[in-house]
Amino acid sequence: MRKIAIVGFKGGIGKTTTCISLGAALALRGHKVLLLDTDTQANLTVALGLPQPKKSLADVLVKKAMPEEVILSARKNLDLLPSSLSLFKAQQRMVFEMAREEIFEEIFSNLTCYDYMVIDCAPSLSLLTVNSIVYADEIFIPVSMEMLALTGAEQFIEYLKEVARVMERGADIRLIIPTMYDPRRRVSDKVMQLLGKLGPRVTQPIRVDTMLSEAPGEGQTIYEYAPRSRGAIDYARLAETVATLPPLEKTNNYHSQLNQPTNGVKVKEGINDTHHLSRQSEGWGGQNYNNN
Repeated sequence: MRKIAIVGFKGGIGKTTTCISLGAALALRGHKVLLLDTDTQANLTVALGLPQPKKSLADVLVKKAMPEEVILSARKNLDLLPSSLSLFKAQQRMVFEMAREEIFEEIFSNLTCYDYMVIDCAPSLSLLTVNSIVYADEIFIPVSMEMLALTGAEQFIEYLKEVARVMERGADIRLIIPTMYDPRRRVSDKVMQLLGKLGPRVTQPIRVDTMLSEAPGEGQTIYEYAPRSRGAIDYARLAETVATLPPLEKTNNYHSQLNQPTNGVKVKEGINDTHHLSRQSEGWGGQNYNNN
């Protein structure tokens, strides 16, 4: 199972949107995907149109439930381990646990039936975020088209180095995902130019699209709400990139891994349609993504 944490210090950069849309796109390709919500706002549950759960990640953390008892079926091939407000108190109790930064590794050790786990992290230096970073194999960092978001990404990379130093291991920063790209705004091009200095980890941008903002309000993924929209196309392209990444090359030197990536991402040019979902010919709403 590939374990991907979607992280960033700044709010409003598209972490939750990326988690849902990427997970949905991978599921439509035929992969078995589990979304893990570690944010107390529990936005994934609302965005997927699911009822408020009776149990959540908080119950798993305090050992009142097993993960399998909490997981909800959201769509075909797409499951959710939901969050709740009670996660705040559960996190406080984690402080007193032994090896508290490695709790996720213990409680999720039996989740082996998935191809992907995609973790939506809160924009904070919480113990849950540290657990997500330690547990994950791959880090994806969304960066919106703002200078403050770019600064936040740089700060987060430095924070990851510190976590790796303390824990003597670290996940691989595999992708940096530009979000909310608007070619009409100068700042978008400026941020993209600066991101280009980070090398092949930077993907093609997710273009600004109001459909991506509207879909959660209807409890739908972008592929149900607007399957031909810019957002659907761009996240389908991102799913293609993720699915075709080369296997991770393990290294003991995390700092050299940050500076000299051995698994550089080469995003395919000329991909401009949702044909990446062709492994699943019919969407959840019955749309045929193979037809132009």
